[in-house]
Amino acid sequence: MKELFPRRGLPNVIPKLENGDPVTIVYFGGSNTRSEGYRVMSADWLRGHYPNADIRSVNAGISGTGSDLGCARLEMDVLRHQPDLVFVEFVGNDGGVPESKARIEGIVRQIRKRSRFTDILFVYTLKERDVVGFQSGEYQKGALMQEEVADYYGIPSIHLGVAVSHLVSEGKLIFTSRADQSNPGAIIFTHDSIHPTIPEGHQIYTDTITRSFEKMSELRDHLGRLEHHLPQNPLIPANPWEYATMLSLDSLTHFSAGWSYMTPDDFALVREYNWLFPGLWRAVDPGEAITVQFEGTHIGLFDIGGPDSGRLKVSVDGGEPFVVDRFTPHNDHNRNQYVFLPELPNGRHTVRFEIDTEKTDKAAVFEACGNERSMEHVRQHPDWYDQTVIQIGKLLLVQPPL
Repeated sequence: MKELFPRRGLPNVIPKLENGDPVTIVYFGGSNTRSEGYRVMSADWLRGHYPNADIRSVNAGISGTGSDLGCARLEMDVLRHQPDLVFVEFVGNDGGVPESKARIEGIVRQIRKRSRFTDILFVYTLKERDVVGFQSGEYQKGALMQEEVADYYGIPSIHLGVAVSHLVSEGKLIFTSRADQSNPGAIIFTHDSIHPTIPEGHQIYTDTITRSFEKMSELRDHLGRLEHHLPQNPLIPANPWEYATMLSLDSLTHFSAGWSYMTPDDFALVREYNWLFPGLWRAVDPGEAITVQFEGTHIGLFDIGGPDSGRLKVSVDGGEPFVVDRFTPHNDHNRNQYVFLPELPNGRHTVRFEIDTEKTDKAAVFEACGNERSMEHVRQHPDWYDQTVIQIGKLLLVQPPL
């Protein structure tokens, strides 16, 4: 299996590196990008390989997030840095859902609209469940969908799972092992079937990336800067995701009286997440509501969840309310999370989010997952879980032209 599909390569950033120019590289993805793994290691390799270049590396990874949030946060987290190269790593968190192809295209089109000279590189991580497919010569479904976008726009892509799967087949790598177990003579790749160990696991990803860089540096089919292609028509007909954005709530939102805007000065949780949000809109009582009026096809919330999270009763354009639970099977601790409502017809909409009076049986949520550790956490902290708190950092919108 091929690990690199170079397509049009990296025709702009590699000459800048070779010439010793200033270069900005943004690493854009989920937890594998946010961690001190392949992102740090590959940037260090580039600095060693191109010692005269002034390389600025930007960490735009957010754990537990996919390309849908990626489309909305692209301006804030990527484009404002005026990158020469953007790594895009979402295949794991996107999970192969059909909609991810449109969202990845939305990311590409936003980057290309901002600058036709920014190079893009898709990198595909893998989970343990993907290894059997690789051993049968099959890439992940999500990667194959992204490859259609890569083909359409001439974007190089790297399948990081090829080398890992080869090592598994050779008996040189154990994909998942408990942290307290050692296996002499074999690399332990993860402790959780998803996140590579640091440095050993991420070194394999990094070696694949640096091999690919060396191959792409040999591609020379033009002189000077290359203007990348931006077809007038997207690959996905009427794809709205290039019009995604992330906004503060103030401009479009009406708040009931029980909402407070918490800042780092007055709330410890905001200090913990001030790298994501300047503040959080917080309400604790059932019946408190926000109403948002907007034009577009999608609306979502980027929020902080935890043991105290409540449920939202949501009504769209005066329709029948439905529940969006902000407590999830992961919420035995505070964490960033987000949700988009189902797609709407493009147009003007009014959406009301109200804290529900009914509470989720949070212990039952953990029990359904077989998560005994989290069930014990509920037993130890009943008052923390017996709350209906909602804490919102940003509004997420997709707003194609009417």
